[in-house]
Amino acid sequence: MKNILAVALLSAFVAGPAVAADTYVGVNVGSAQIDSPGFDSSKSLGLLGGYSFNESFAAEVAYIDFGSESGGGITSKSSAVSISGVVSLPINKQFAVFSKLGLASTTYESQGDSESKSDLTFGVGGQFNVNKQVGIRAGYDLYKVGSPDTVNQRVVSVGAVFKF
Repeated sequence: MKNILAVALLSAFVAGPAVAADTYVGVNVGSAQIDSPGFDSSKSLGLLGGYSFNESFAAEVAYIDFGSESGGGITSKSSAVSISGVVSLPINKQFAVFSKLGLASTTYESQGDSESKSDLTFGVGGQFNVNKQVGIRAGYDLYKVGSPDTVNQRVVSVGAVFKF
């Protein structure tokens, strides 16, 4: 169900903004690590869409698949759908640093059980603008997963954004 919601939200950002000049879509790949002893890191994949109100503030919706992580004979899988406010500080015409704060709905699956949780999420990063339409991002994000035992899912990623 969350995958359908993520696709619908991202489709709205892709199809609707054909007339808007301040929208963007992007993709991130990275490494996800859950804060549980003995778990290996996994590869993550994220899709995002956003709207820039000005050069300093944007709203962003994202779907991220944290992949599968194994540790102590247990395999877990998690994902998230989030909506965040993004504050950017341009350093020069090509480079900016940013921070994100938002709400994420996460799903955590382990040993046949599935748990959902909604909680705050945050992230920091930098973006190098290759030109007016393409930017390269690097970032660090933190999500809360699992319930009742909440653990942190940390993601270090690189990606690209495409502006319309």
